[in-house]
Amino acid sequence: MSISDTSGTGSQKANKPSLARYIAIGCGLLLVVAIVFSIGTGVGFAVGRFTGNGPGGNASAPVSSTNDGATTTEERSLSGDDLDIFWEAMGLLERDFYGDLPPTKERSYGAIRGVLDLLDDPNTSFMAPEQATNFLESMDGSFEGIGATVEWVEDQGAVRLVEPFENQPAWNAGLRRNDLVTAIDGEPVSDMADLNEAISKIKGPKGSSVVLTIERPSGDAPFDVTVVRDVIQIPIVFSDTYGQDEDIAYIRLSRFSDDSGRRVRDAVDEANRANLRGLIFDLRGNPGGLLREAVRVSSVFLQDERVLIERFSDGSEQNYDTEGSAAVDKGLPIVLLVDGGSASASEIVAGALQDAGRAVLIGTTTFGKGSVQLPHTLSDGSLMRVTIARWYTPADRSIDKTGLDPDIAVEITNEQIEADEDPQLDRAIELLETGQ
Repeated sequence: MSISDTSGTGSQKANKPSLARYIAIGCGLLLVVAIVFSIGTGVGFAVGRFTGNGPGGNASAPVSSTNDGATTTEERSLSGDDLDIFWEAMGLLERDFYGDLPPTKERSYGAIRGVLDLLDDPNTSFMAPEQATNFLESMDGSFEGIGATVEWVEDQGAVRLVEPFENQPAWNAGLRRNDLVTAIDGEPVSDMADLNEAISKIKGPKGSSVVLTIERPSGDAPFDVTVVRDVIQIPIVFSDTYGQDEDIAYIRLSRFSDDSGRRVRDAVDEANRANLRGLIFDLRGNPGGLLREAVRVSSVFLQDERVLIERFSDGSEQNYDTEGSAAVDKGLPIVLLVDGGSASASEIVAGALQDAGRAVLIGTTTFGKGSVQLPHTLSDGSLMRVTIARWYTPADRSIDKTGLDPDIAVEITNEQIEADEDPQLDRAIELLETGQ
């Protein structure tokens, strides 16, 4: 799920224009340690909506509930009286506790996280100021960290590596998909409040190192891996050609950051100068980003089509359609590559093209991030990301926690990646060359 041109609502500050631009469809994948590991704070970090006037910005908001099939609306509100018992308990701690108390700000942060733990929604989250800064920097072109997308696995007290980036520190240290990080520099992940805290301990400046305790799905004994942090460079768009006659265009998008739609359109326009047999669009390992860019990228391949439906808790909804003209001819075959690291905005684009019958999806099931988060900057620079909506594909499919299934399933192993083999790409080329 990250940055939009929304004007902001409710608690968003007028003097915080950068944050007023962010809305998240951020996955549990989907954030890079320094947020390339936090493409791991919530893979699919933020998906920015076009307007800040939707639900989610008010302290008191309507909630719809169903009773025997009827939808009713009630007001949610919070008064000072509701917090009396909290202040009573805090007063007892101040007066009677034998020992040192944490700083008052840390107590406030802990109380906020405690409430969020009651919600059964890992995507509604709180970030302390330093973590919030990392989040806001996640749309830049480079980060200092280990280079991986991750997710929080609370029932195992661990962080799972969804996608370590090839030739980046985590990968080069031997870490692979589905490895579980159970301790960071000897501190159990189970003792940490949430993924944000884990990420803050994993990230660090270039040249420094972090020791991660790893458990493999194979059941082997846990082992320690030392990862030397580095500056993680993420190319946004990469293009190439394949096929016997070099007539199959290949375009890879790494994330949906500012200007991604234009960059993809430019790459397609460049490819169109040749007599193409087909086009491969690669969204593998792409954790998401801006909603407006998901719409613009979809508009490169689709014209006069719905991209997604967004539904709020009060029953209202907002539809997003393509913009302008498509950049590819209607008759040009398209293959879209996806995997478990394709999240949020990637799933929006993949779902739109799949529902429109415009592309064949090849790879493995996507991550499954179908909710929308609105981030708010608080007065001390901390950040609250609040789930305000669910999104659905044009055919009204929810992919939340299930993901999109490919039309042609093709697995890829770590051994194949290390041997520079890519059976998913090979299958896409075969389909475009033979039609089968």
